[in-house]
Amino acid sequence: MPGGAPNKGRQSADWFRDPGWDRATRDQFEERLNRARIGNRAQYLRIKALALRDAGELGGAKELLNRVVSDYPKSMDSGFCLELLGDIGREEGSAEAAESNYREVISRWPDLNGTTGMVEVSLAEVLTESAGSDRHEEALRLLDSALKRGRMMNSDLFRWNIALAKVAEQLGDAETVSRAARTALSLTKVGPQFPRHPTVGLARPDAATVAWLEKAAAG
Repeated sequence: MPGGAPNKGRQSADWFRDPGWDRATRDQFEERLNRARIGNRAQYLRIKALALRDAGELGGAKELLNRVVSDYPKSMDSGFCLELLGDIGREEGSAEAAESNYREVISRWPDLNGTTGMVEVSLAEVLTESAGSDRHEEALRLLDSALKRGRMMNSDLFRWNIALAKVAEQLGDAETVSRAARTALSLTKVGPQFPRHPTVGLARPDAATVAWLEKAAAG
């Protein structure tokens, strides 16, 4: 069949990016993983887990991410995998799992190397959604620490300001709520940060988020 061989070769090359998770695909993945160099296995597990997460196969994604954390704890991929486990915990509605994983990342990799650099913001968001002024105060400290790292792109700063507005709202600080909301809105009007990558760093909120920000900015 014309084109059959190249397609087969492409699938072979991308075996660790295949979002499938049926028995045959799993067996093929494990077979190829066992033949891969030990130093590359954590990376392949991470990439496969990302493909599964994007496909909505959260159970399989968690299984592979946990394998990286348990089997390759000193790898460059381990911190990112823990962060992803925290993200999936939030997607599944488990704030407890999310908080536990984010805290472990910060504890084991305080410089956040190998992660998105936004773990403190993620944890702050989780704490803000829970009850207790002590947890809200901790969220503020985490946001302050994240900002001082100086690594944020505009899309990250947008998310940071939303987190600040929401925790300030919990603490009854109307002035900070308004200021952070105005800053977040201003970031939606900023163009690309890199001419060759027009979508990188852009803040793209949905209509509901914009409506909330406009209301918060107006005080």
